[in-house]
Amino acid sequence: MQRELFEQWLKSKGISSYGNYISRLKNVEEAECDLDDAYDIDKCAALILKFTYSREDQANKEPLRHKIPIKSQSENKTIYESYYEGSNDYKNRISKYVEFRDSQSNEENSISVVDRIKKACDKLLTDGKLLQIEKLEQKYKLFADKFGPEKLKNLDGELLLDTIFNIGNRAGLFYWLEFKNDDEFNTFNFGSIAGGSSFKYIMYKRNSDGKWVTGNPQSPTILTTEEAIELGREIRNKLIAGAVEIAALETTIDEDKYANLVLSQQNTLRINSSNTDMSRLGWVHKYYHMIYPNLIDDFHSIRWQRHGLVCCGIRPESESAYGMAGQYIKLANECGFPVNYITSAINELFGSPVGYYRIGTSDGKISYWNEMRNGGYVSIGWDKLGNLSDYEEQDKTGLKAKLIKVLEKEYSNTPQVIGKYANQILAFYFNIKPQDVIVAVDGEKVLGVGQAAGEYEYREGLAFPHVIKVDWIYLAETRLPNPREGILTTVYAYKEIDNILAIEKLVNTPFIENTGSTDDGVPLTPLTGISLQIENILNRKKQVVLYGPPGTGKTFHAEKACFELAARNNYYKAFANLSAEEKLQICGSDNNKGAVRICCFHPSYGYEDFIEGIKPSAVNGQTVFELENGVFKELCIDALKEPSKKYYLIIDEINRGDISRIFGELIMLIETGKRGKKLILPLSKKPFTVPENVFIVGTMNTADRSIALLDVALRRRFGFIELMPEYNFFKDIVFEGLPLDGWLKGLNKRICENIGKDARNLQIGHSYFLEREKAVTDSEKFKRIVKEDIIPLIEEYCYGDYSLMSKILGDGIVDTMSQLVRYELFSSSDIADLINALLSPCPELRAAFEGEEKDIELSDDESIEVMQ
Repeated sequence: MQRELFEQWLKSKGISSYGNYISRLKNVEEAECDLDDAYDIDKCAALILKFTYSREDQANKEPLRHKIPIKSQSENKTIYESYYEGSNDYKNRISKYVEFRDSQSNEENSISVVDRIKKACDKLLTDGKLLQIEKLEQKYKLFADKFGPEKLKNLDGELLLDTIFNIGNRAGLFYWLEFKNDDEFNTFNFGSIAGGSSFKYIMYKRNSDGKWVTGNPQSPTILTTEEAIELGREIRNKLIAGAVEIAALETTIDEDKYANLVLSQQNTLRINSSNTDMSRLGWVHKYYHMIYPNLIDDFHSIRWQRHGLVCCGIRPESESAYGMAGQYIKLANECGFPVNYITSAINELFGSPVGYYRIGTSDGKISYWNEMRNGGYVSIGWDKLGNLSDYEEQDKTGLKAKLIKVLEKEYSNTPQVIGKYANQILAFYFNIKPQDVIVAVDGEKVLGVGQAAGEYEYREGLAFPHVIKVDWIYLAETRLPNPREGILTTVYAYKEIDNILAIEKLVNTPFIENTGSTDDGVPLTPLTGISLQIENILNRKKQVVLYGPPGTGKTFHAEKACFELAARNNYYKAFANLSAEEKLQICGSDNNKGAVRICCFHPSYGYEDFIEGIKPSAVNGQTVFELENGVFKELCIDALKEPSKKYYLIIDEINRGDISRIFGELIMLIETGKRGKKLILPLSKKPFTVPENVFIVGTMNTADRSIALLDVALRRRFGFIELMPEYNFFKDIVFEGLPLDGWLKGLNKRICENIGKDARNLQIGHSYFLEREKAVTDSEKFKRIVKEDIIPLIEEYCYGDYSLMSKILGDGIVDTMSQLVRYELFSSSDIADLINALLSPCPELRAAFEGEEKDIELSDDESIEVMQ
């Protein structure tokens, strides 16, 4: 909870009982969860649901849903009436905190796009991700000196061909525009023109035989040297003529001038012999940017240009690269930065271009929106088609032909309608990618907006079984400027720019409408942070290893992510919103091993523990040896029985076991492309397979072993996520002038400077100073952590070298002469001397100690008695 800011906000609203608000919400945090975490997940929707206690609940004598016990203060009230009043009082205060956090978000969103871009430019410059202006201007001058219009004008014959059109010439124009990346010139600093074939240059020198080629990939034309020179002259002359028109713009930004430029460039840059419009070519646009960086932007794709403007809330006034160039130059002038900085900032803020897709949510009679909303997905019908991934034909043409046959048989209609069905199904299957924007609709009404969070999947049993996961961002009914665009379709890619601008505005205005019903469930909200990274790698490779120094939360994140992913994939709910029975199905119980299981590797762990082995057991007083399944084989067997359910195995300390010995032949079967393949196990002599619905999450402490030493076969089959110390947990945590974040960061810096080449893997993780996911604030606990955890770890790293220990911990803690640690500092009830000693290697960190906060007094008439 952001206590001080919230308190100030309450005062600004004229709420004098702010102390009571703070006190109640502290109770909520102690009993339930951190309010800021709950806000980040779903704007406290699940928490508010817990504290919703209706008159109907009171009449039915329902128990409390939350963990704060409430008792009746009056003989005239029943306990259930107190439940009603007390729970809703808490709910109102949580809602007030949500209102406060919303106001913060609105303030951030209200920052103008110009200010956001300027702020992003400043950060990119600070981080060294942009060239300094002087360096930038040097690179532009270097390019112009080599390839400016006057230089090109003087070229002719084979020198003309070699300088402009020979892609293999590392000193040539095309190479500099697309590939050159060295200390002299990095072309990628000025926008990419990657992609497509060499035919995009109109003419090029073929590497295989040295011939000059024009045309297209389907119909290439071989030119003689004389023909190539003639075509080269024409292209060169057109390029120079276009440059003259751009130069005429000068530096005055005039929308009419750019509108006229669009028309003139279409005429000037047309190659009549091949009917090629050079004004549509990315390399031509990049050439003009390099020559005139103050007049032409460095997004060399119309799609990228449009995406950047839309994300900035600017309506593209042209479909031409040169028309939109004027809008970018105008934006750059408003920001006071070169356009090269502006496009880099837009990339940083908004990422790559996305599609905007309209998805219908009903079959005309029944709406499936609630299931999609709460399950975090969109889906379409045509259930009789089955799983599209199972079709042998996986190219668009082949799959369309196959789908049309099945559709004609199962969904009789005219050929035109069947063709439209097939196209929409193919668009859903092939075109929608992660991060694309999904707009769930019912007729003209927008029901929700979110981002695609995964690839296509098939969920048998659903009426609409073809599914794509969605992270919902905006959940409320609204309408677009043209609500009838795509009205008669189930899957449609929005094209009208006014609708796309309106959708983008909704994406940037997160909102989840409270339906007022406790039966609707809580909609899934996007995963973030490490959990999102884990999900992305599991979707791609099916196994991941979290690695890093001790205390960086590897096991914590592995468990948290697996529980959450199992809940979302198996029950379409967040883990926190599962029922007790559903949680048992995931976490396991005495009778059920659960969808998430954990094992820990160690030097004695073997194949027989993981896959199968012969183990002794006592039967009627006799020792009997029997074949027993290991933890991974049992998980795979259970997963095969329930192919629609996802199973997760957490392998803690994966690097402490002998990987080759433990996995055996199954190191091949866990690979993504080998899932479902069968092998005969050497002991049982039975076929075994690792199914698609099994996922592995390993953890690895790099203080024990470097990732570089892992089995090569393991490294190739796993994705890896590095977890390093995080200091944000300790912001504003101060012990008598010692800021915990700065002190821990300084300690790790000294470890890296003094321990040696492996020191980066030996840093002290943040988890040492966390308790129940919150920073330790009690000085006695802090003392014990330093004494019992940190100092022994440093002693181990230094192998008893007290001089080295002193450089890391400070001479206030380590007595190098006596070769002792001054443990007496930890025995005193006064922490001041210990703090001085800890700060001895970094005295500049000392912060002013402001004293203890006073307790907040509660007014009697506002308090509801809470049993502690």
